[in-house]
Amino acid sequence: MKKLLIIILLLSCISTLGFSQSKTEFGITAEGDWFMPYQSLREFSCKSGFGTGVGICASRNIFWRFSADIGIAYRYKQMQQYYVIYPEDGGSNYNSGYSNTTEGWKKYNLSYIVLPFHLQLLTGKYFFVRGGIEASWLTNYNVGRKKAEYNWIVGIGSQKHKLKWSVNYIRGFKEVGFMNGLYEIEIGNVKYKSATAFRNNTLQLNLSYPIWQK
Repeated sequence: MKKLLIIILLLSCISTLGFSQSKTEFGITAEGDWFMPYQSLREFSCKSGFGTGVGICASRNIFWRFSADIGIAYRYKQMQQYYVIYPEDGGSNYNSGYSNTTEGWKKYNLSYIVLPFHLQLLTGKYFFVRGGIEASWLTNYNVGRKKAEYNWIVGIGSQKHKLKWSVNYIRGFKEVGFMNGLYEIEIGNVKYKSATAFRNNTLQLNLSYPIWQK
């Protein structure tokens, strides 16, 4: 987390101080997401769901056709996970052979605070490609020790009009998780809570509109 923030701050300072004649812009953003969580353990399958978000951003031309932007946003995503709870020990013994089990789909509404950073390259008069990274924090579930989730981003977009759009693919660097509240078991003197683990996998439509330019 500290390394990511240091990199973002350094890049922002370099672009601000080194290119003082560049165009600076502040704006508002909105997004629509199709969230497709990936799980390495297939027996705990998840269903895809929709997402949305709003935020603010600041962008600056760096040199030639390159620009950079940084922002902060609120993001909401929805997912469903299939679960099976065995009566013998609350869910830890998957080979117990009991037929009296509890199973079904549980829906999770996930709320995040997101810090995105992008670099953009104009490939024509109006179109651009972009890449970047983002850090996000899940605010409405206990995530344990790993507080932040890190993702990489690639996309294409257009800035022909004031209302800019881009289509982005967002992928987590690794799996993350949260306590899902399905059950809690105690082994010895240690209590274990059930958790959901997944890797972020999202297709995003992002819109931005400038409210101040210099």
